[in-house]
Amino acid sequence: MISNKLTRYLVLMMVSLAAIIWGATEIRAQERKDAEGIKNVLFIGDSMTGWMADRLNAYGEKNGFKVSSVVWDGATIEKWADSDKIEPLIAEYKPDAVFVSLGMNELFEQNPERRLSGAVDKITRSFGDVPYLWIGPPDWPEHEKGKKLTDWLGERLGEGRYFNSFQLTLPRQGKTNPHPSKAGIEKWMDAVAEWIPEHTDLRFRTLDNPGPGKMSRPEKFIYRKINESL
Repeated sequence: MISNKLTRYLVLMMVSLAAIIWGATEIRAQERKDAEGIKNVLFIGDSMTGWMADRLNAYGEKNGFKVSSVVWDGATIEKWADSDKIEPLIAEYKPDAVFVSLGMNELFEQNPERRLSGAVDKITRSFGDVPYLWIGPPDWPEHEKGKKLTDWLGERLGEGRYFNSFQLTLPRQGKTNPHPSKAGIEKWMDAVAEWIPEHTDLRFRTLDNPGPGKMSRPEKFIYRKINESL
């Protein structure tokens, strides 16, 4: 008869072997996913998000990934955090990466550490294990404030997760209008796409430029006004 000690040893060996096999399977699955690259991007944010997602989706059509976008016009970081809609969106769209465009409607905040830390942390926690890139807002024409918020976002989110847009010179829809024109959006997203490979862990297989003027509305596109719920 097999002794109890030997039985326990055999059981432990079988458990260890199963763990090794499971771990190897997970590694191979991750390696296959990395080789395939990002296939699905969820792009969420304020009114800047619409045309930005259109330009990113043009990149997707050239480079083999799709973009889904959720635009909440006029929304702030706090409103997105309070909505509790991010986790359901993640579950529905199952993205390989999340892009965020938020901060323009809080650009002049002078105490972001006190007011926005909890909201930023809540948003990023909602992504779970999904990698993300937060694209900070550009400056607001005719105003000097904004650098404090954009620099703080970079510090809070950390290297490789935040693109600081504040110093970009972008064509706008008007002299005092913070919204970039379509040419401005193209320049903005092209700068982000050129920056991604060397500064982030986002595993796009390629990010070749789709060409000037190329915009493509994502197949999955949700638009809400600020007085509407997500």
